[in-house]
Amino acid sequence: MDYSQLFTLAASVISLLGSLLALYISTRLAIDKERRQLLWSKELDRVLALEESSGRLVEEIGTHGPIPADRTSLADRMSALEQAAGRFGRYPNVSGAVRELHNVLGRLFAAKRDHADDRPIRLELDPAYRKLLAECDSVIKRGKLKL
Repeated sequence: MDYSQLFTLAASVISLLGSLLALYISTRLAIDKERRQLLWSKELDRVLALEESSGRLVEEIGTHGPIPADRTSLADRMSALEQAAGRFGRYPNVSGAVRELHNVLGRLFAAKRDHADDRPIRLELDPAYRKLLAECDSVIKRGKLKL
């Protein structure tokens, strides 16, 4: 084998190793990107579900209508909201806002149930709900929608 064939073979081997390295790196980057996108998608779904469930509770408890006779569904959703504070422990501001909203909703429910004056508590409901929405928006980096 002469030198030109040896150089050609060496160049081919170096090219093969470079291609394999580039393939490995690009595959690794693609897998990492896919993983990040999947995690973000799940996180986004969780935040949007929290917004939806808290909004439904605010509407149901915050309206001036009567408390439903069968309270099991309401109790389950209140329990789920309470547990959401722990599920969003990665975001302390969201956790705090969830706890605050749960507290206000619980006190409002008790006032409605006992036919007590609930006006002072009602004044706390909208700010607590707005705070939770603002914290959720900050997690998903969504600005205020302009209508």
